[in-house]
Amino acid sequence: MNLKNHRKLLIGTAIATAVAVGAVSVNAFAGTVIHTASISSGQLECELELNGKVESLTEKKYFANIGGVIGSVNVKEGDLVKKGDLMISYDMEDIELETTLTELDAQADQGGYDDSKQTGGRIAGLYGEAKNSIAALDSQITTTEAVIIMTQKALTDRKSELSARGAQLQADLAGCVPDEDDDPEEVEKARQHIQEEIARNTHDQQYDPEIVKKQEELDYLNYLMASYKEKRSVMESQKASTQLNLQTKGAKDQLEAVKAADDLVNESKLQDYSEAMDGVRADFDGIVTKLSVSEGSYVSSGQELVQIQSLDDVAVVCYVNKYDITDIEEGQSASAHIKNKDYTCSVTRIEKKTSEDADTPGIRVELAVDEPDDSIILGIESKVKVNTAMLAYALLVPTDALCSDDEGDYVFVINENRAELRRVTVGARNDDMAEVCEGLSAGEIVGWDETSELTNGQKVKVR
Repeated sequence: MNLKNHRKLLIGTAIATAVAVGAVSVNAFAGTVIHTASISSGQLECELELNGKVESLTEKKYFANIGGVIGSVNVKEGDLVKKGDLMISYDMEDIELETTLTELDAQADQGGYDDSKQTGGRIAGLYGEAKNSIAALDSQITTTEAVIIMTQKALTDRKSELSARGAQLQADLAGCVPDEDDDPEEVEKARQHIQEEIARNTHDQQYDPEIVKKQEELDYLNYLMASYKEKRSVMESQKASTQLNLQTKGAKDQLEAVKAADDLVNESKLQDYSEAMDGVRADFDGIVTKLSVSEGSYVSSGQELVQIQSLDDVAVVCYVNKYDITDIEEGQSASAHIKNKDYTCSVTRIEKKTSEDADTPGIRVELAVDEPDDSIILGIESKVKVNTAMLAYALLVPTDALCSDDEGDYVFVINENRAELRRVTVGARNDDMAEVCEGLSAGEIVGWDETSELTNGQKVKVR
């Protein structure tokens, strides 16, 4: 039986250098009347017709970058917007109030930071003063102790010297007695002289200038030592009290980090409020596909406001079955009929998976519209024709002459008024003609009967 290709809706033309098709009427004994065609080279154009829906390939959702009150909404869902159009604005009084509050927060943060730095500086200064003073006082105390020891030794040595002199004088006095040969008067003079020395020694032991001087020095040194120790005790207390509140490196780093974070937050808020004063504007020509707010409503930061889809990046999206997808490749040209207007397209994307949506089975194919315009309506259905093949010098056979079985395609070649079955390999095809890759040569005649199937060796009648 003849096989006609019902798998594809293909439209094309086949221009052959010599194709002869005919039919005659004869009696049964003369052979079966058939149609014939001569195999020849020609041009083959193949198209695949698909159904799709117009979609935008670029969309943008706009979110609130501040918390505030919506002043006005200038669009509705489905509206056409141009790049730069004001879609939504905020309440100006609310923004000005929030800006003022943020500036006051920034001033408060700066004041707290400055106070912490000054307090930390004062505490660090007092701690440093105490630490340095203790070191200096320790040195002074050590030096003073050494001088006290030396002065005390000098004082003791002088007193010992005078005491030894007094003892010697007492001994001299005790031994100064007249002998039988001594002049009593001379002995008495000697004793008076010794007594005078003893009296002078007794006075010197208490009022000797060197002793007085050393004692005064010793008293002064002891005063200094007491003063040094008292001041050191004060510095120890100051060091202990300030050390508890002394800022560590970690605390200083934390203070700087908190200040930097506060500055970033406040700067970001002020920047957001500044930008919000200009409202929400369209970044490109498009259609409003979703509107989530109304005038006078309060929105929080991050809340979705509006969504638009581009009219400059539009495609017809088709879902193609597993049979037709083998004929589609990226880069193929196509045409789309949208709202009573034809547009040129090209295949720009073929997904590498099948759709999991039961309503859109198949493989998603995007055909970008080359020159979209404002008359396009997103979501509208469209018919597209994809140019799947264009062969300039193909060996062609009419599709009416093609038959098939479990082994593949075949034709009947007419030879001496008999039909001979011939296996063939075909390539691209449309409704009328198919490319012959193997099995036939130019000039051979193929035939077919539109009412019944030919058989191998059947006698036929051709003119």
